[in-house]
Amino acid sequence: MTDLRKQWNEEGYIIVRGIYAPERAARLRQISERILEQWRVLEPASGNANGDPNATCMRHLNHPGYFKETPGEFPELMDAVADPAVLNVARTILGDEPLFRCTSLFFNPLPAGTSLDGNWHRDSQFTIPDVAAEKNFLAGKRDSDSGVQMQIALASTEDVEFVPGSHRRLDTPEEFQIRRADGAKNWRSNGMPGALRIKQEPGDAVLFNPLGLHRGRYHTDKLRRTFMLTFTKTSSPAFDYFTQQPWFLEPGHLQPLSAPTREFFEKFIAVFKSHWQAEPVSA
Repeated sequence: MTDLRKQWNEEGYIIVRGIYAPERAARLRQISERILEQWRVLEPASGNANGDPNATCMRHLNHPGYFKETPGEFPELMDAVADPAVLNVARTILGDEPLFRCTSLFFNPLPAGTSLDGNWHRDSQFTIPDVAAEKNFLAGKRDSDSGVQMQIALASTEDVEFVPGSHRRLDTPEEFQIRRADGAKNWRSNGMPGALRIKQEPGDAVLFNPLGLHRGRYHTDKLRRTFMLTFTKTSSPAFDYFTQQPWFLEPGHLQPLSAPTREFFEKFIAVFKSHWQAEPVSA
């Protein structure tokens, strides 16, 4: 764990092989495939259909609406989120007790969709669109330890790319030319210097600092099923669309869960339930 923290600080990413056993990854893929199929027809949280063949991401696989016909799968999914191996890695990176935030699934477009090598970015550019303001932010920000995104492969994949060490510095001229120059017209370039393409087998996890240079790839002919778990520090929770999950307040929602898993999610409820009474946060 000490080595993981050191690599996280210096290079901005870590890989944890086999955080889920192959059998568990296979079972989670079965559950996720069923949820994805339902999501395309009707998303319980919004009531919307998601038939876009170019869609590549869905949120909140833990919504109870996905388990009305298969209630036994709900504790399986929630146990996977609160698995001790998962939480130990998150705890190491955060330096604090991890607090649940969101479940997501990344997937490749349908055959009728369009294949894309993703756009190179730092997450900061979406919240700070002004180039100069983002540069000032990055100059004073060398870590992002308040939150962790853990991408766990449910099928073999090489669709995550990251530039090691880029979280600790500003863009080089070559990197900026790809990421933001000329209205980001080059941000799908395959010529990013120093880019590392990360190969994952089912059950392997990759975590990276979202302030580093990174992208995903989404090809119609390359299967991608990546289960992403997002955590934040218990000491610095963030309320937004990802944590807007008022269904946790439904009577008996946690009753089917094991005691350790139930205790983990009770902490999530305790922190956010007062916010769930307010107006929903838009995506």
